[in-house]
Amino acid sequence: MIRVAALSLVLFSLLAGEARAEQQFHVYVANRPPEDVSGGAEGLLVPGAGPETSFRQAFASLLRGEARNSLRGGLAGGPPLIEASAPPKTLEPPYILVTLPQGGEQPNDRRYPIAVVGAGYDGILVSDSTRIPGLVSIADIAPTALGEDGALRSQPDADPLRTLRELDDRIDGHNRARLPAGILAAVLIVLLTLLWPRAGLLAFGAALAANLVLGVAEASSLWPTLVAIGLAAGLGGPLLALVLRSDLEIGLFLATIVGAYLVVLGVEGPAVALSPFGPSQSGRFYGLSNLLETMLLVPTLAGAVFLRRRLGWGAFAAVAAAAFVAVAGDRFGADAGGAIVLAVGFGLLAALLAGLRGRRLAVTLAAVVVLAAGLAALDAAIGPTSHLTHALDSGPDGLASALRDRVELSWERIAHEPAAAAVFGAGLALLVLFVARVLGSDAPLERRALPLAFAAALAASFVLNDSPNDVAAAGLVGYLAVEAVMLRDRCAALLPSPGPSPRSSSSLPAAAPRRP
Repeated sequence: MIRVAALSLVLFSLLAGEARAEQQFHVYVANRPPEDVSGGAEGLLVPGAGPETSFRQAFASLLRGEARNSLRGGLAGGPPLIEASAPPKTLEPPYILVTLPQGGEQPNDRRYPIAVVGAGYDGILVSDSTRIPGLVSIADIAPTALGEDGALRSQPDADPLRTLRELDDRIDGHNRARLPAGILAAVLIVLLTLLWPRAGLLAFGAALAANLVLGVAEASSLWPTLVAIGLAAGLGGPLLALVLRSDLEIGLFLATIVGAYLVVLGVEGPAVALSPFGPSQSGRFYGLSNLLETMLLVPTLAGAVFLRRRLGWGAFAAVAAAAFVAVAGDRFGADAGGAIVLAVGFGLLAALLAGLRGRRLAVTLAAVVVLAAGLAALDAAIGPTSHLTHALDSGPDGLASALRDRVELSWERIAHEPAAAAVFGAGLALLVLFVARVLGSDAPLERRALPLAFAAALAASFVLNDSPNDVAAAGLVGYLAVEAVMLRDRCAALLPSPGPSPRSSSSLPAAAPRRP
């Protein structure tokens, strides 16, 4: 039978308290994976949130049903909701048996076995917190033990152990490939942007398409990921630039990327969540990561600009609507902060393209942000439980607290991770210099609208999202691509817009021809 370390027993007695409600499941904590559990449903437990975890942090979170981010320091607060103890010699259903990390602070990059036995559980566990079958958050245990909303469910599986082993390997491969794949894509896109701006912009879309294909194909190994991303960006960008020569063709390609993410998020969300640029599965599980959300700003905003020139404002609005649902829809990207980021970007872009100035520009932008926030709140209210619904349950104070928490987490990440601080500092400084250059440029505003709107969206993302290094890195590469294609590339985006305009681009001087 499973033995429990003496330290674990001491901590149990210190941290466990009277449960606030009657438990329907006994909760047992072991210090190594069980060998004799039969029946029930099994899963992989993520023991905390943030880059680090420990036994004390995981156990405190287990008792209180709260995954406190390790960047915040300390343990999950409040009274314990459940009791937990070492497993007895004989286990009688119903019970929950979990394994937690042993010892002090350590990287939060492992997942631990969990089994729920009794009450009809069978196969693999399903969590509303992760929305990835087989993956469970530490915050799921308390509501399951109490039989409350947010309890774990299960789904049949012919071979749970094999399914969980493959899922664990896939998440490990995803985490190993994420940074190298991002760096490779960034280097290739920047090089193409310098040599051939249109190819750089299309390489951005091609890299996003490759990321989606890898997620759907469940491919996460390092070298296949690097080969796919490298070929898509380095070869796909130039080839697409040779084939897609009109603004309509370019716009349709970029809009198709946005549409593809919308469809896959709605049909098979884990494919995006476990794609190379998806969330790290250490606190943020489903939907879009801040990295992927920032990358999607490029085809979203640029696609709307290209299509508007040929198909008018209706096409612009259609791209904006598809992007909003993909990023912010609670059944899709589920990123409330992303809704505001998109509202800022599209609001400023539309206002600048329409020639609004001064007070009319400010009022329009504010109205768009309020509308986006309202739509996101409505979607969360009628959709499944998520981090946004928890904030809305507390009203304006809850939303304000959630925003304050995002800002504090951003600061903690910068303060405690030197690499993140360096990336953020360098990226922000370069972005400020480039934006200042565009603001001082004598190019017509219609050509500057896209880079300025993209920069405004990044500014909102810095405030609303808690990964400033990812936003700064992906945002800098994306900004270089959209600025270059609008101000330096002789492409169809610079052709005259249909219909009269007070400042039509038909009067723009032709950009210097560039070689492919």
